[in-house]
Amino acid sequence: MELVYTYAMDSSKDMQKMLDEEFWKRLGPTVRECKAMGLGKEGMCLYIKARDELAAEAQKLLADTAARELKGEEGETLLKAFRDEAEAAEAGMGAMFG
Repeated sequence: MELVYTYAMDSSKDMQKMLDEEFWKRLGPTVRECKAMGLGKEGMCLYIKARDELAAEAQKLLADTAARELKGEEGETLLKAFRDEAEAAEAGMGAMFG
């Protein structure tokens, strides 16, 4: 399951504190600035790719934070940006190690 969330820059410190907890370290979410991911808004984007049960746990933990899940067209656009970034990184590693 893949999930994308956004949160305001002024919430970044609180979110980073939460993301430093053990559950999140094992989950390994990706955090990027929204504008760098092609989203026309200020703030940070959070991408989670995990098994359904772990993704459900992440959703529960994020429910009480400043992060808001993106769905619909905006969510799909952001998912595509994160997927493209991951594919580009994999292609780069493949080129290095042939």
